[in-house]
Amino acid sequence: MIAKFKRNKKRNSKKDIFFSISLGILLVLVISFLVVTNRKISQRRAELTARITALKQETGILEQKNKELKEKISEVGSEEYLEKTARDQLNMKAPGEEVIVITEEEGNKEEEEIEEEKNWLEKKWEEIKSVWKR
Repeated sequence: MIAKFKRNKKRNSKKDIFFSISLGILLVLVISFLVVTNRKISQRRAELTARITALKQETGILEQKNKELKEKISEVGSEEYLEKTARDQLNMKAPGEEVIVITEEEGNKEEEEIEEEKNWLEKKWEEIKSVWKR
């Protein structure tokens, strides 16, 4: 009976070792899978957090632009805006105002003379260069 027990104990110990090794390998695989999955989830969370921050900033900018546009809409209906637009774009004047027109003919003549002098000097300079190259 004792001999039978020892034989069964040897068989059981081999089974126990195999079972322990199999369980250890399975445990390592499960832990590895969980670590990799956790890392992927953390990266995705960081990406989404950055995207949320960017979208919040964009929302703030768009809300500010919307506020400015609403203010401009309220300005457009005012008399002052209509008068300013009529003066600037339609060249109109209010009753009792005098219009003064400033011409730039004198300034243009001086600029033309300066340009002519520059052109003359450039021509002479080109002539001098060509003589020196010979």
